[in-house]
Amino acid sequence: MLPIKDTIYAALKAADLDAVMQCEYPEVWDRVWHSLPYQSVAYSISMIEYQRAYFRGAGWTLYDASLVLRIDGRPCALWPLSLGGPNGSPRITSAGAVVMAPVFAPGLSPRVVKKICARAIAFMRLLCVEQGLAEPVLEQGPAPGLVTEGASEWHQQLLAAGATVMLRHDLYADLRPALPDIRASVRKSFRPLINVGLRNWSIFVLDQSNVSDTVWAEFKQLHRNVSGRITRNDETWARQNTMLSKGEAFLVGLRDQADRRLVGAGFFQCTRDEGLYAVGAYDRSLFDKPLGHVVQQRAIETMKARGLRWYCLGERHYPQYQPKPTDKEVTIAAFKQGFASNQFCRFEFRLPFANRDAISIAGQV
Repeated sequence: MLPIKDTIYAALKAADLDAVMQCEYPEVWDRVWHSLPYQSVAYSISMIEYQRAYFRGAGWTLYDASLVLRIDGRPCALWPLSLGGPNGSPRITSAGAVVMAPVFAPGLSPRVVKKICARAIAFMRLLCVEQGLAEPVLEQGPAPGLVTEGASEWHQQLLAAGATVMLRHDLYADLRPALPDIRASVRKSFRPLINVGLRNWSIFVLDQSNVSDTVWAEFKQLHRNVSGRITRNDETWARQNTMLSKGEAFLVGLRDQADRRLVGAGFFQCTRDEGLYAVGAYDRSLFDKPLGHVVQQRAIETMKARGLRWYCLGERHYPQYQPKPTDKEVTIAAFKQGFASNQFCRFEFRLPFANRDAISIAGQV
C-alpha cells in the first residue's frame, strides 16, 4: 500500500476530483470554514480531532484524510475523512463515524455542486476498491434553517449511485426566538422541575473565562463514578479541556448546596452558530431529582447569550430502529425531546460496489 497521502492523491486524480488535504493546508480549511453559512459542530476541527482520539483509544488505527475540495483551483468545500479502523477491518469514515457529506461554501452554482458530489462518490469507490476497504456508510445530516428545497445533491447522487437509505432523526432547539419564548416551548411537565432545581442546586458555568483544572478533574471523576469504569482515554478529556480554554465549549455544573459536592454536569461544544450536547454525568443516587433538567435550561440560556442559532441535543432513538437501540438510549432521547423545538431527518446510506466502474459516475455530469 502506498503512503496515505500518496494513496489519497492517486484516487483524487483518477476520479478527477480537485482537492488538497487539510493536514497539509490547515489555513485553507480554516478559510473555507469561516465562510460557511452554517458551522456545524460535527465539522469543526476540534470535534474531528476529538473523535479520532476517541477511536484511537478504542484500539483503532486511524489516519486523517480530510479534504478541502476545489473548483478550478479555488477552495469551495470541506469533507472530513479518515482511513483506518479496528484491526483487520479498514474503512473510510469521518473521524471514525459515518462519512459526512461535503459542506459547501456559499455562491456555488448547482452544476458545480453536482459535479463535485459525483466525483466525490467516484473517489470513494475507487479508494475503497483499490485499497480493499469495506463498503462505506455515509450520511446527509440536517442543516437547520438552510435546507428547504428537499433532498440535497449529495443525497440524490448517492441514490443514483445505487445506495440504500435508512432514516434517522436528530433533535434541535431553535435559539433564535426570545428567551421567554424558548422557555415556554419546553415540555410543560419539565417547567416546575426546573424551578425546583434552580432553588436546590448551586449552578455554575465553566468556560474560557474561568477554566479550572480542579473542576475539570471533578467532572472527569464524576463521569467515571457514574459509568462505573473508565470509558475513554485521557487524550479525549485533555482535548475537551482545551476546547474550554479556546472558547469552543462550556460546562454547566450543579453542586449540592450543603457540601459543595459536584452532583451533575453537562459539557457542550460550540461553533459560531451551533451548540452540541456532548457529555453528561449525573449522580445516580439522585436519579429522582431534577439534575439534567436544570443543566439543559442553563445550557440553553448560555447558548442564547453567545448568539448561537441552534442547539443540537442528539439523536432521537425509536424502539423500532435497526439495530435496535437500548432502553436507556430511548429513554434519554425522550427526555431530550422535551427541550427540542424541531426534529430533523438525517439520512444514512450504504453504498455498494456492485458497479465497480466508479469513473463512469463522474462522467455523467
